[in-house]
Amino acid sequence: MGRWRIGIDWHDVARTLAALRRSRKGSIITTFALALPVLIGVSGMAVESGVWYVEKRTTQTQTDAAALSGAFERAKGSRSTVTTAAQHEAVRNGFVNAAPNTIAVNNPPLSGPNTGEGEAVEVVITQAQPLLFAKFFLNSLTISARSVAAVQVTGSACVLALDPSASGAVTVQGSTTADLAGCSVAANSSSSSAINIMGNGALNADSLWTVGNYTKGGSSTLTMAKPPVVNAWELDDPYADVHIPTISGCTATNLSVSSTVTLSPGVYCGGISATSHANITLQPGTYYINAGDLQVASNSTIKCNCTNPTDGVTIVMTSTGDASTIGTVTSNGGANVTLQAPTDAGNPFAGLLFYKDPRATPGATDKFNGGSKMELTGALYAPTDTIDFTGDNSMAKVVCTQIVANQVVFIGNSTIYDTGCPAAGVQPLQITGVKIVE
Repeated sequence: MGRWRIGIDWHDVARTLAALRRSRKGSIITTFALALPVLIGVSGMAVESGVWYVEKRTTQTQTDAAALSGAFERAKGSRSTVTTAAQHEAVRNGFVNAAPNTIAVNNPPLSGPNTGEGEAVEVVITQAQPLLFAKFFLNSLTISARSVAAVQVTGSACVLALDPSASGAVTVQGSTTADLAGCSVAANSSSSSAINIMGNGALNADSLWTVGNYTKGGSSTLTMAKPPVVNAWELDDPYADVHIPTISGCTATNLSVSSTVTLSPGVYCGGISATSHANITLQPGTYYINAGDLQVASNSTIKCNCTNPTDGVTIVMTSTGDASTIGTVTSNGGANVTLQAPTDAGNPFAGLLFYKDPRATPGATDKFNGGSKMELTGALYAPTDTIDFTGDNSMAKVVCTQIVANQVVFIGNSTIYDTGCPAAGVQPLQITGVKIVE
């Protein structure tokens, strides 16, 4: 068997090394070999930075969605669910809510121009990024995003139906034209026809707001300045905290008026009836109708002697006995009714023109059907009743009429304005939305 032998001529090796030392080609090759890892790393980081950009955009989307969701909870009046809602929406958009990732939800915000703003929600998300080529140059990389969403008033309602489930909680029927230009119609009903425009009815409003939806039938028309908002949250009852003080005695009992009289504030047991051609002047103050009705006949007149800017009257329908005896209001067509609510902020009934005791048996109807001869400035509040309304104030330009009832039915041509409600002392029915502000 043969043997292999390798011989080395060390003189040849020395000559070769010397040649390489003098050669430019050898220098370039060596330099390239040393630079190659750096070139690959830089090229890799260029690709990797594109991935980081996409992740930054994704993180911002998650943060915006979380802030909006938290702000929507705040708009509904809830503080306790803001954080849960924000976290849920971030996860729904792909955020992994586990270490080392973090999500901070602050209501109010802890930084920025909205610091301390109770109607704003701040969300900050940080996410650790895995490193590929960049690990040769960086120890770690964290992507973060911040967003602030705030509750903002987007409009106001002048009609609110409180019933949580009724079909036609707000109804425009017959050949009625209800002109509510500048304000919205709202219904807390979850019905698919919570707001219903029937027959040849016409509704002109700034917008609609309802927990459910709305319907149009027949040849009805609906004109809005803004798109309707459906499947929304309930609006708060603005008068839920108003309470009737203890009353006693009777200023008059079963009062029927057929001539010209001036009445003073007090307790009117058994009700007040204004017969045809009666002429009643009410002095400023609160009138408690105890266990009786308020009836205003056609061709009668009832007005307020309200000469000072803060003067006004409030008619309270209540009972010191059984709640079933709480009466109703009936103002017939052709009656001349000119009344305004008190505007003094110190008055417990400020802005309230008619107030129905919430203890009243549900299902009654209060009728305000004065047509063009009825001028009511203030709020009509009947949380257990249906209010039938016909008040065409297009000529009188009443600056504020607000209707809050269990249900509301427009049965004749009506014009309602709410532009002057703050000056009239009426609690605003604000409609809110949410918006990214930072």
